Amino acid sequence: MRVQFIKSLFLLLLTTIALDIFAQKENPANDPEAAALLQKVSEKYKAYKNISANFLLLVQHPKIKPEDDDRKYTDTLKGQIILQESKFKIVVKNQQIICDGKNIWTYVAADKEAQLNIYEESDDMFSPSKIFMLYKEGYLYQIKEKKTIAGKNYTVLEMAPPNKKLTYFKIDITIDDATLQLAESKVYEKNGVRYIYKLTKQTPNITTTDETFTFDAKKHPGVKVVDLR
Repeated sequence: MRVQFIKSLFLLLLTTIALDIFAQKENPANDPEAAALLQKVSEKYKAYKNISANFLLLVQHPKIKPEDDDRKYTDTLKGQIILQESKFKIVVKNQQIICDGKNIWTYVAADKEAQLNIYEESDDMFSPSKIFMLYKEGYLYQIKEKKTIAGKNYTVLEMAPPNKKLTYFKIDITIDDATLQLAESKVYEKNGVRYIYKLTKQTPNITTTDETFTFDAKKHPGVKVVDLR
């Protein structure tokens, strides 16, 4: 479960800051209007030195009975993500994932342990550096719908990876038409689980230091750092 949760958080990285990967691939099946919108969003995010975003993660599990209340099968989690080039920090309740571009720390408070590994990309993890190469894999995208919520206009884009062996088969992203910011992303897993990320606040160009992207054991008394490098 923890590995799957970490995978889902990296999918948030995928749709938060590197949307241009979808617009760069020339494919006649792709929607030109969607490509133009993705390019605008990409240019906006790429202009930032870094970005901090608060998010609400909803994990929807398949219902046993269609008439069951959705809330019974939905887990909710709040968190924060900071992205700066190849570095990132994800903080959720009692858990942190921190990467300085070379090393990655995974801290789980309940285990009183932080594992330190060399950061290596794999099919199970999506990093910013890998994200910029995904356009070569030929993602397909199109406008799914346009909607208005609380007086704000949004465009929902549906995107599908060509690799059918991935655990997910589709990602929907919702873009605020006025701000050109990502408002929500929804990942469709093949096992029926849906991960919905609602970005509640986005702050670009925050002040960071090297310490922002490293795990400080001194701030967590009693925690053991296990070096697996």
